[in-house]
Amino acid sequence: MPLGSRALDILSFLASHPGELKTNNEIVKQVWPNTFVDEANLRVHLSALRKALGDTQRSPRFISNVPGRGYAFIAPLERDNQAASPRVAPLANSNSGRFPARIFGREESIAGIAGQLTKERLVTICGPGGIGKSTVAKAVLSRCAADLNAVWIDLSEVGNGVLIPTVVASELGILIRTDNILKEINAHLDGRNVVVALDSCEHVVEHAAEFAEALLDQTTSPRILTTSREPLRARGERVYRLQPLGLPPSAATAAAALISPAVQLFVDRADACLGGYELSDVDAPYVAEICSRLDGIALAIELAAGRLESLGIATLSRSLSDCFRVLSRGRRTALPRHQTLRATIDWSYLRLPPPEQQALKELSVLPGGFTGETARAVISSAEADDLLAALVSKSLLVADTHYGEPVYRLLDTTRLYASEKLADAGEFSVVMSSFSEHLTALLEAAEEEIYSVSMDEWSQDFAQQVPGLRAALDWGFGKSGDILRGVRLTVAALPLFFRLSLLDECLVAVTKALGHLDVRPDLDERSRMKLYPALGWPQMRSTDGSKHGIAAWTTALHIAEKLGDIDYQLRAIWALWVDAINRGEPRPALELVDRYLAAAPSAPDWADVIIGRRMHGATLHWLGRHAEAADELRMMLADYETVPDGRHSVRFQFDQRVTARIILARCLWVLGEEEAALREIAETLSQALDIRHHLSLSNVLAEAACPIALLSGRNELAAEYIQLLREHTKALSLDVWNAYADCFEAELQLRAGKPSECLTQIRSSMGVLVGAGFTLFQTIFQTTEAKALAASGCLDEALVVINSALGRCASSGERWCLPELHRVKGQIEAQTAGGGPSALAAFETALESALIDRAEGWKRLIVEDIAQCHAALAAAQGGCTHRQSVPQAILPWLREVRLERTVYTDLQLSTRPPSPIRAQVPGRGECKWTMPHRSAYWSFCRRIWSENPRTMKYA
Repeated sequence: MPLGSRALDILSFLASHPGELKTNNEIVKQVWPNTFVDEANLRVHLSALRKALGDTQRSPRFISNVPGRGYAFIAPLERDNQAASPRVAPLANSNSGRFPARIFGREESIAGIAGQLTKERLVTICGPGGIGKSTVAKAVLSRCAADLNAVWIDLSEVGNGVLIPTVVASELGILIRTDNILKEINAHLDGRNVVVALDSCEHVVEHAAEFAEALLDQTTSPRILTTSREPLRARGERVYRLQPLGLPPSAATAAAALISPAVQLFVDRADACLGGYELSDVDAPYVAEICSRLDGIALAIELAAGRLESLGIATLSRSLSDCFRVLSRGRRTALPRHQTLRATIDWSYLRLPPPEQQALKELSVLPGGFTGETARAVISSAEADDLLAALVSKSLLVADTHYGEPVYRLLDTTRLYASEKLADAGEFSVVMSSFSEHLTALLEAAEEEIYSVSMDEWSQDFAQQVPGLRAALDWGFGKSGDILRGVRLTVAALPLFFRLSLLDECLVAVTKALGHLDVRPDLDERSRMKLYPALGWPQMRSTDGSKHGIAAWTTALHIAEKLGDIDYQLRAIWALWVDAINRGEPRPALELVDRYLAAAPSAPDWADVIIGRRMHGATLHWLGRHAEAADELRMMLADYETVPDGRHSVRFQFDQRVTARIILARCLWVLGEEEAALREIAETLSQALDIRHHLSLSNVLAEAACPIALLSGRNELAAEYIQLLREHTKALSLDVWNAYADCFEAELQLRAGKPSECLTQIRSSMGVLVGAGFTLFQTIFQTTEAKALAASGCLDEALVVINSALGRCASSGERWCLPELHRVKGQIEAQTAGGGPSALAAFETALESALIDRAEGWKRLIVEDIAQCHAALAAAQGGCTHRQSVPQAILPWLREVRLERTVYTDLQLSTRPPSPIRAQVPGRGECKWTMPHRSAYWSFCRRIWSENPRTMKYA
């Protein structure tokens, strides 16, 4: 007949004092210490005990009752001196429940603990509630069964640790004859290969430690294996901390997810719950999310899988924000503390001293990892370090010590539980206020470091502050928060937001902060001044947000001038310059550069003058003055070597070296140094990757790598760069640069013979860019549109597009690709009926522009087209008999001429005349001409060619 533990405790107590009368009070005090129990409860247990023993009240053989006084054990006792093993049932039949048929992801732990147990006499398996300590302990005992006998003792129902020896003796079947129960246990176990497994020691940890030390000190062979949420801290103890189950990648396929033990457990329990379940690729991301949200805690995963009877996978994944409500249906046969997730954490929390409970509640405001410094900022007690150590010891706080200073973390389930307790106590805003103040002070103090130091050399990992930053901003701008604290934290966090390229989050916070300050213009003008540049930076704008640009920067400039802040005046002027460049307006941009350079010498940062020179060099490039731009940028880069790495990447959007090298690479290509340009791009990409500045990397890809690879005819390389640009811009929500990727890809579609697809994509993407106010590359993208139209037979429409681009250049001063616009116009004219002369005129203008700008890269393409045009004209007129074509004859001159920039009007540049031309003309013999100007030279060529297409021969 089964007996409860209380009845066994009564029997053990009476039998250990044979023949002695024990009063009711003595029995209650022994079996129910520190608990009020009615004597009727005692009588119920004794009635059950007598019934089990076959005893009767009239003729008792074991327990005699003296009415009104108490009870006595009256049966004779004999010690069993046989050297038999303890009475221990096989593990599968023990009162702890059947050993699980399948365990996932614990083989290494089981082997490690079993190995320790063969060498050490006291091993404790530690870990948070529900992580699987008992399961692993049973598996260890099963593995050691060939060498060691085992007894399993569940202490979860033992209310008082003083009773541990009594419970152990009862499980061992020891008949107690003396008051010294421990001595009886030692005598019974000594000399035997036995493991005493004490499960769930955390609530009686001190008494468990005393029992373990006493048993091991007074015996030579028994071993002890304990499970606890904190170490016993007993002499000779070896602690094995059980880690959560391995988690899958977030976007895994079913096959990849099933490598994870956490997913394996979920699928196994789901299969058991539903009577058949197989993980699909559709479900895999949801299951991965569930396992991750539950921190790989085995019990929580089992509870989650059990809810699939009423919830689908996707619904279950979404509902875990209220995990304590959802995860509330455990196995009926499970221990009470394992029936629900809340009960599991209750078991630990309710046994904490009040100071530790308070610290745990306060730490719940910290998501993700946090340092001891941050923990001390939110813990109200002066004993914060001791409290941290205690919570780590009790498996309620995880400490990672692999990288020097410990980084702490609350498991999500524990943090949600503690945050509920904090909210119930009405203390959430108080703790969040302390945390927000700490974070603001931390980021303000680290501003210069975040600006100037490589992320690999940061004094601490500031990126780990991001989860806490999000939580603090949500609170600050929330209904119960402190908006001014939110504003100050937003300003302090700007460098971190931009260094980590967290653009969307930054935009949300900045918009909320300005929404509060704009209606209170005198409340905090300095914060307004700092926030507006962030709101206006180009990468901050979505593709429909151009309204933020100039207005935001102009407001920031006015506030900076009012406050006399030179630093922010320069930032605002720089931002207005960026906007002018992005709109493809280099003439007003040059005026802003002059304004910047005039103010920069008064700035506290001497390097601002060097940055102004970078702005000047870039502007010269867009104006078509490539050689000057390259010289300026080379000097700027040399001077900037003395400036600390990354110092201006937040103030001025990008890493300054990277940005300068982008324009330098573009200049090199236009100047005819194609290989040097491609090398410069490769090195700059490597530099951007090394400094881990994602915006700068995207900038290299968008403004140099993709366009120059296309201009160089490296289609495969261009496709690779375009794919990288697309990946980075989508990950960072950079809509504008993603539209650039679409435009570059459209050019590849055209080269692949797909003009219709090209036209659709280029027009759609250009519409996005125009809507966002980003028209820097509109003219060059219009050449792709025009070529696609021409390839589709829409020649008139193609000419309209290319003439529009030329008109834009004439009005804005943009000239960097002007030769290419004229060249493409020549290509289109050549396809029209009788368009040969018009094509040659366009090519002449293109060549003239290229020569003026020393644009050898463009000139090379133009000369090839001139050759093709003349060949086509000759073929149309029945062939020609001259030994050399016109372009071949002029190639020596094209190679020899070296223009020096001089003042010019209407693109007519006076320079050294070309080499004389000699020609055999019928009726006139050999003639020789020297042209004073190139325009006269081209007019002569066209006239002679048109008059004598068949017989004119060139020397």
